[in-house]
Amino acid sequence: MSIFWENATKLLDAALSAARTGSAASDSMTVLIGPEGGIHILSNNDWPLDRLAGDRGARMAYRVTQENGRIAVSGLEGCNTCRLETEKPDSRLKELLRDQPRYFLS
Repeated sequence: MSIFWENATKLLDAALSAARTGSAASDSMTVLIGPEGGIHILSNNDWPLDRLAGDRGARMAYRVTQENGRIAVSGLEGCNTCRLETEKPDSRLKELLRDQPRYFLS
């Protein structure tokens, strides 16, 4: 597996871990990796990923988003792109418990 794909999967795993603990800080996070490997993280940036990577001279760029009960990682490295997506852990739990009473009267 290339480092590009490996980074994307690690970012998705980290976002899932943060969602499980309830410590996700923002709806969107952008991670830029420079030519020498330096990492720059931006919160809630809405620039297109390709333009942002070009403007900042990034070799790889990733955007982690959380919306509608889903976590997604979009990545860009030159001509290569990727998108990994999964449900947030609490979304699956809510679906499993949807028909269960939330309280009991006695």
